[in-house]
Amino acid sequence: MSTLQYPIPTVSREWAASRETHPAVAMAIHAVSGPGRTPEQIWEDPTPAEFDHVRMAVENYISAGVFDGETDHGYPWGCAVIVF
Repeated sequence: MSTLQYPIPTVSREWAASRETHPAVAMAIHAVSGPGRTPEQIWEDPTPAEFDHVRMAVENYISAGVFDGETDHGYPWGCAVIVF
């Protein structure tokens, strides 16, 4: 287990499911959002830096035991998939 480096915001299952997004990815998107960029904006059109932070947050959540790792190592983000 590792130390959490990203916040763990509460995200509704409906938010993730309606966007066909893995709950860990949805949580990470919400964690990196802020006053300048909403979770919806990041989900739809992430900047390269936002994408990197979401990926790092998902990896952090898995290594810290917040989420179990997927057997196929894939974490859907709408039509895309983050793969470790």
